[in-house]
This record gives sequence, structure tokens and C-alpha cells, in this order.
Amino acid sequence: MGFKLTFLAGFAAGYVAGAAAGRERYEQIKGVSSKVAGNPTVQKATGTVGAKAGELGKTAMDKAGERLPRLTETAKDKASSLPGLRGRVNGSSEDNGSPAPDAYNPPPGTAS
Repeated sequence: MGFKLTFLAGFAAGYVAGAAAGRERYEQIKGVSSKVAGNPTVQKATGTVGAKAGELGKTAMDKAGERLPRLTETAKDKASSLPGLRGRVNGSSEDNGSPAPDAYNPPPGTAS
């Protein structure tokens, strides 16, 4: 029991001291980061990095747009060869005359 009490007292003292020191350190870091963010060299670098990120994003989007049709066709081909999915690609039903499982079928006696 004595060990627990000593540990808790030490923890409490460390927490109080750390909280005060932590606030001072936070204010110090905040001041330095404000100075760095206001530096013209840093602002220029930030603009350059932002522009490059925009270019890379556009390039990635263009490449994805080019490859998506091929990926879609590959997925359709693979799905149509799987047992249980054969004949049901794109929501179509098998040739047994039954509707696709996601088709809306109103209850009998109601207007559609």
C-alpha cells in the first residue's frame, strides 16, 4: 500500500509541475512557429509545394480517368466468369425470365 501511495503522490506532483511547464513550452513553440510561418522564404516554399501538389493531383486524376474504363471491363469479365454471377453482370438476370434481384416489383393489386 505504501508503494502505491508514494507512486500516486509522485505522479500528482509531476503532473502539476508538468502542466505548468507544458503551458510555457506550448507558448514558446507557438511563438516560434508564428515567426517561421511569417518568414517570406517559408511562404514562397509553401506556395511552390502547393502548386506542385495541385499538378500531381491533376496528373493522377487524368491517369485514373484513362485507366478506369479498362478496369471496369476487366471487372465485368472476371465477374461474369464467377459461378453464381454468370449472366447477372450489370443487373441483368439469367435467361430464366425472372427479374434481377434488385428490380422493383410492386405488390399485386397496386398501381405501378
